[in-house]
Amino acid sequence: MTKKVVVLGIGNAQVDLLRWLQQQAEIEVHALSNTDKGRGRPFADEFELIDITNREQVLAYCQEQQIDLIYSMGSDVAMPTVAYVSEQMNLPSFVSYETAQTCNNKAKFRERLQQNYGAVPFVVVTSAQECVSRAQQLRFPVIVKPVDSQGQRGVSTAATAQELEAAFSYARQYSRAGDVIVEEKIIGEEISVNAYVSDGALAFFLPSGRVAWQGFDGGIIHKHMLPDNLSVSARSNVKRLVEETLQELKINNGPAYFQIKMRGDDAFLIEVTPRFDGCHMWRLIALAGGVNLLDITMQQLLGNATELPVSFQIRPACLEFLCQPPGRYEREHVVHPEAEYYEMYVAPGDEVLPMNGKMEKCGYQIYFLDGTA
Repeated sequence: MTKKVVVLGIGNAQVDLLRWLQQQAEIEVHALSNTDKGRGRPFADEFELIDITNREQVLAYCQEQQIDLIYSMGSDVAMPTVAYVSEQMNLPSFVSYETAQTCNNKAKFRERLQQNYGAVPFVVVTSAQECVSRAQQLRFPVIVKPVDSQGQRGVSTAATAQELEAAFSYARQYSRAGDVIVEEKIIGEEISVNAYVSDGALAFFLPSGRVAWQGFDGGIIHKHMLPDNLSVSARSNVKRLVEETLQELKINNGPAYFQIKMRGDDAFLIEVTPRFDGCHMWRLIALAGGVNLLDITMQQLLGNATELPVSFQIRPACLEFLCQPPGRYEREHVVHPEAEYYEMYVAPGDEVLPMNGKMEKCGYQIYFLDGTA
């Protein structure tokens, strides 16, 4: 019997999911977005122009079409709608609407986790004057962010109190709620963690190294590296942070993604979300470790039996984003001679649209680092 699945978004981050669904038997793929311009559009059997943050409109569409499943990947703004519609229609889902809302707002998740291991000192402000006043209780430098944006939009560092007003104004431009969060900036190595939870237990845990583009705030990603280079103590602290965060936020099932900063062996939480990252890490993990988290996730949501491996080996590998500033794409990026996977988002002559406004993803490649074919 054919199942109808709605995907929220048709951008680069959703292409992997749309493509996976299109390749399955007896799946009718529906996609919703506020624009019909996206690489994922050709993979949808049905498409409707709907703002995916408008949960009532999305719910009405899903009810009218008698949808069996709604999901997305790589989009923070999609997850509250996914959870809301799933609850209203009693569809398969991993997290509650409350959890999805909390994770989608930096102020909410910081407040919820402020007593947890790995908490970062912060204040939430609504005006430049309040920002300058209240941020004095934090140690400089601080990082200033919109409470509810994604993709490093509106993020900047204030090294001194004199830089706070400009940083607040920049962040406010990208805040849908109008609120801005100011956090102590943790100086140290940045890592990611891909996790998978099953009935409240951490069933999959894989840290990876992150290499950000130099000269930009917000940790704009350049490379993901496997395996990590954490010490035994640091890895233990990272796992503690992940498990305590999952428990406090009630992320009891499904994938979760963490960005963490290390200060020595101590771990500090930067971001957490109950979804796949937007960086195709599932593909890097599948190639380097043989574990296909996208397939496992979707099979579980579709009601099919699936199991996570008890153990797995990681072959050293790198996922590298091919990037440039916004503008016309004219350059030819160098493809690694032993690339296992390579995919471009744009072609020469295309316009590279501003997402973070600094270094935009134009494509990516995955290659092994051990020098063997």
